[in-house]
Amino acid sequence: MVKAVVGEESQLQLAEDRLSRSSEPAQVGLVIGKLNSALDRGFVFDLVPTPQNDAGQPACSVLEPAKDNKKKGSKSKSQTSDSSSNLVIDKDWVAEHARQVSRMMVGGIKVVGIYVWASEAAFKNSTMVLCQAVKGVAEAASTLEDDLDVRLLIHICYSPRRLPIYQEKTSKSETLVDVLCNGISNYVKELQGAKAVIDGNLVVNDEACTTEGLHEVELLLPFMKDMYIEACSQKDVVGVVNFTGSLCSFSFLNSKEPISQAVADIKDDIIRSLRSRLDIICDEADEDPGPIDNGIKEAGNDLASEKPVSQLVLHSLRKTCNLSLPRRVFVPWLADTYICDYLQPSETLEVLKDHCVELMSMEAPNDASKILEPEEEAIRVSTRSFWDVVIPYCSTSSSTQEKNIEITGKENSQKTSKSPSLYFVAAVIILLLSVLVGFVFVRKS
Repeated sequence: MVKAVVGEESQLQLAEDRLSRSSEPAQVGLVIGKLNSALDRGFVFDLVPTPQNDAGQPACSVLEPAKDNKKKGSKSKSQTSDSSSNLVIDKDWVAEHARQVSRMMVGGIKVVGIYVWASEAAFKNSTMVLCQAVKGVAEAASTLEDDLDVRLLIHICYSPRRLPIYQEKTSKSETLVDVLCNGISNYVKELQGAKAVIDGNLVVNDEACTTEGLHEVELLLPFMKDMYIEACSQKDVVGVVNFTGSLCSFSFLNSKEPISQAVADIKDDIIRSLRSRLDIICDEADEDPGPIDNGIKEAGNDLASEKPVSQLVLHSLRKTCNLSLPRRVFVPWLADTYICDYLQPSETLEVLKDHCVELMSMEAPNDASKILEPEEEAIRVSTRSFWDVVIPYCSTSSSTQEKNIEITGKENSQKTSKSPSLYFVAAVIILLLSVLVGFVFVRKS
């Protein structure tokens, strides 16, 4: 099924002007938009160019063929050069750009593909390279197992076109990061079954949204009384991970979409936000090969201070391990929409401004009052070993027991020292009461 794709005219015009003024023979970037199987058309909101790599080289360039024989005329030489040129795309760098930009997207807005600014001949001669680049972006920007498998490939030239790219779905559970991601995925089923309340009204059908502006959405989840028991019943369980804290989510709804689509986008945004925070923690740990802290506190266990969080093994953890995740902030983007970024506890808004300029090719936000910071407290991840869950009191530390014994001993000694005085006062009171009662009986007799 072929769908039409509608672009945001003002942003596409800015992109066209930027490309026309550019001296580069080729350029590659990300397509930010919305593709929904329930809609008869897709939407493109912005075209974000991929910045230069760490070596200062562009992400996309044109590879010219070897020079022909000098006897050939200039006309035939130019025709041969134009028809034999190929595109060279740094697929890994473009995929990394897509992975980081996808973290900044909120509900309903995603990285839906790539665009290429190149000649018609270079585009036709680079089909395999383009397919690999689009597939890499699809894998980097995809977060949920049921994510849409169609991506956009926009060729900015004389004949734009769209090619569907289908990706293979594979699952791995090798590192701690993969284990935690799979654990987060388990919440997808719970969120899908959650009831939504919008502005105090329960959503019961696919009715359209009749009012514009901001709406408050509440998700009603079922009670999880036997959460630990259910977790321990799973296969190969080595521990339990708890997420605590506040999480803010945004979703933008098209006028023709039902309210249920906004609720689905919010649920998707919650899962993507948790995964993005975990990816940021792991990226920083992988960049620093030495010992790191990153808010991990584990008393009596030096393993957490010797290995980064991405290499921690739950089997070896015998104490509770706490990890602070980055908090989410929202930056004004197009019209009344927002994009997001994540800040570590030690980072300031200056880091946010640098990310907006580098990743989104937008002006740095100057008015700090327009930046939303709804998450006052950072989300924390708490891990507990398997035996702490199955037998909660078996792994209680001996130091705690010693403290209890010491406190009990002090209280007993205090009670012993106070007991003689209490007995003396009680005896005096009983003696006075007996004298008073005897005096009353004597008077009556």
